[in-house]
This record gives sequence, structure tokens and C-alpha cells, in this order.
Amino acid sequence: MKLVQVLMLAGIILASAGALPAQTVAPHAILFDYDYVGDIDKIDFNEPSGIVYHTGRGTLFVVGDAGDLCEIRTDGTPIKQARLRSEWPGSDFEGVTYDPASGLVYIAVEGAEQILEVNPDTFEVLREFPIDREFEGVTLLKPGGQGIEGITFVADPSHPEGGSFYLSNQGFEFFPAEDPSVIVEVVAPLRTSSDKEAPARIARALHVGVPDIAGFHYDAATGHMYIVSDGANALFEITRDGDVLRGWACPGDNQEGIAFDPDWCIYIAQDSGGILKLKWKRDEQPGL
Repeated sequence: MKLVQVLMLAGIILASAGALPAQTVAPHAILFDYDYVGDIDKIDFNEPSGIVYHTGRGTLFVVGDAGDLCEIRTDGTPIKQARLRSEWPGSDFEGVTYDPASGLVYIAVEGAEQILEVNPDTFEVLREFPIDREFEGVTLLKPGGQGIEGITFVADPSHPEGGSFYLSNQGFEFFPAEDPSVIVEVVAPLRTSSDKEAPARIARALHVGVPDIAGFHYDAATGHMYIVSDGANALFEITRDGDVLRGWACPGDNQEGIAFDPDWCIYIAQDSGGILKLKWKRDEQPGL
């Protein structure tokens, strides 16, 4: 997508959200100010498609299409790497998140439409949560469709499961299309079941009007989420109800994962290769 198309798309969304009049969207409102740190991938990670900053460990977890999981430091220095699920034909790892209460890591598996629970110390898969594809009688995660792409965990101490997951179906059309671009809130029995293959259910669906949602970051300070659209080369800030607040043109290529660290650095996992590190400079810096 050309830059002018991204500017128009972000301008329309900002205007529709009431952030700016349609005629007065300035370029600086769309091109966020950052310092380019560089590509920190030191191991030529195979097709990085998801990334998360683990606050409890001060490290990044990265997943790849072939079932790879890697823990690295924020300068890219590798700590541990393994291939977890190469025996699943047609399935790949597309997103990664973690539960701050337990420290456990969770991986979104496209095709199988599952969430894997992983011990971050040993990389052992502890449990598998198959996701119910239907919500209110409608199939949102079509078998053989685009599949789940991004994932983030929203912790809530008052929730019986300690929180819920938000995942994206990587659609390019909008509901009621057969395989829509949609964000689903998913509840998995993290606390209430010891079953190693307990199903997860869709609690609600959010139709945000953004195509090809490929990665998430949840900001606990504001309760907002940041989503990256691979196809639009754009980054959006949204509420947990799916309302779009702001949008920016997103650096990189084939952006399939995004993470923030406490120093206001942004990490972008590129499916075509590389992990970009940027330093956010503007006053509107997101929190964690």
C-alpha cells in the first residue's frame, strides 16, 4: 500500500473517531516520531511472526511460522531457542503473549486455531486450548480460512480465569463476510480446569474496520490495545471495545508482531525477516 493510501486510511479513521476533522489531518499526526535503533535479529530467526515483551523477565519472546520459539534480550542477544510443534502440518505460530500473574507464555497457532501454554524456562508445552470457531451461531474462524494471527492477554484479577485473550482473524473483508477481519475476546480455563486440552470459547467479537490485523500490544496503564495491520502498513490504538482512537503509518515490511518495552522502545517482527527496534520520541508515548 502506498503512503498516500495509508495517510488517507488513517485520516478517515481518525476523523470517524472524532479525533481530527477530516480536512485537517496533518502528516505529523500520522508519521510518529522515532529513532531507528536497527534490526536486532542476530540469529536470522525464521519468519518471525509474533513478539512480546515479558515484564517479569525483562526479555522478548518471538515465535515463527515453522513452530519456533525464541527468548532474546532487548538488544537481540539470544537466550534460548527451540522448535516446538514441527509435527503439526499446516499449522504455524503466529502470535505470542504472556500472563503477568503466572509468567506463563501463550502462543497462537494458526490453522489449528489453538492457544498453547508454555513454560518460559523449559519451553515445555503444558496445555493446549482449542478455540471454538463460532460465536452466537456464526462461524468467525473459518476452517481453512485466513486463521488467527495476533494475540494478547489482558490480565484481570477479578476474572475467574485471571483475564482473557484477544486474538485477530487475519481477514481482508469485513463482517458479514465469510472470513472476516475481526478481533475475538477468548476465555480459556486457565484457573478453573487442569485439563490439558480444555476448549476456549469466544466471549465477544469486535469489528473494528481494520483489515489484516497481524499483531497486538496491550497497554495496562490505559487499558488500550495497539494493533498493527500488515496490509495497510499501519498501527492503530484502540479501546477494548474496538473503538479506533489514533492511527499511524507503521515502519517496516510484513509487520506481523509488535511489542513495547518500559523504555518506550517498539519491536516489530517482520514475517519476511528481521526484528526492528525503534525508540518512540513523541509525547503520546504509549505505556505498558
